Amino acid sequence: MAKLTKKALLKHLNKSDKDDIVAEVVRLFDKFKNVKEYYQAELSDDANPTLDKYKKKIAKAYSLLNPKERSTNINVNKLINEFKKICIYERELADLMLYRVECGVEAFNRNNKRSATFYNCIVVTFEDAIKLIIADQSMNEFKQRIDKVIKSAAKGKYEVKERMEVVIEECR
Repeated sequence: MAKLTKKALLKHLNKSDKDDIVAEVVRLFDKFKNVKEYYQAELSDDANPTLDKYKKKIAKAYSLLNPKERSTNINVNKLINEFKKICIYERELADLMLYRVECGVEAFNRNNKRSATFYNCIVVTFEDAIKLIIADQSMNEFKQRIDKVIKSAAKGKYEVKERMEVVIEECR
């Protein structure tokens, strides 16, 4: 079977009448969790409740006193990848990634017996968030949080604060 392209999808949708398209969207909504989450975020009048749900899951993953770092990193990466599939705005993805960094910094400030891998995950996520923020031209919105997380990272090992500062300088 040939790969479905956007052009082929548009052709299919243009051939369909409105009722068929509505029925198809409802079937997708009922069948796929990420479609349901997408529409929940899209149709919400308030701040994205799905973003809040993912933030709570990340906070929970980092709140454990002695977590298995590898599984924490894997689980949080999965959460971010799930959110990428349903997020509408890059700003929300950047917000979630920066939130992960904030939670990670709090975690290593509570217990600095963390591995280099743990710190690397935090720095990589920080870099990805900064790139999204710059691409979205929303640095002013996030500047205070970024400055605060860099300052909070001073107690970390593996030159985490300095590496974050380098990310900021390189991305400007």
